[in-house]
Amino acid sequence: MIEAFKKLRLTVHSEVRKICQEIGGQVDMEMNKAATSLVAEFIWKKMQVVSKDLECFAKHAKRSTINAEDVKLLTRRNPSLRTTICQMADETAKKKRLSKDKDKDKEVEELDGAGGSGL
Repeated sequence: MIEAFKKLRLTVHSEVRKICQEIGGQVDMEMNKAATSLVAEFIWKKMQVVSKDLECFAKHAKRSTINAEDVKLLTRRNPSLRTTICQMADETAKKKRLSKDKDKDKEVEELDGAGGSGL
């Protein structure tokens, strides 16, 4: 388990470095290695806090699975982020409903095709 966390931490640091380089190139500014490492470590620590908070929210609701409501609760102190998260959650829920509706339509078509010709 500790090895998995080490590997994940290294991956986060590596990806943050890539993002810093990419964004630096877009705005024509470089970040030195020390600054990039600080940003990466900040993101790693923030991810740990966020994951613990999400876990606690789900447990408080007597669930073993973190859901969109937990993420919305996490963003309660940042109105602009909350708005974005709520919009994303609504879009995801809408896509899920549409997918379920398509699956139901398929089932009905298959049932109609299999049993409808005998009458």
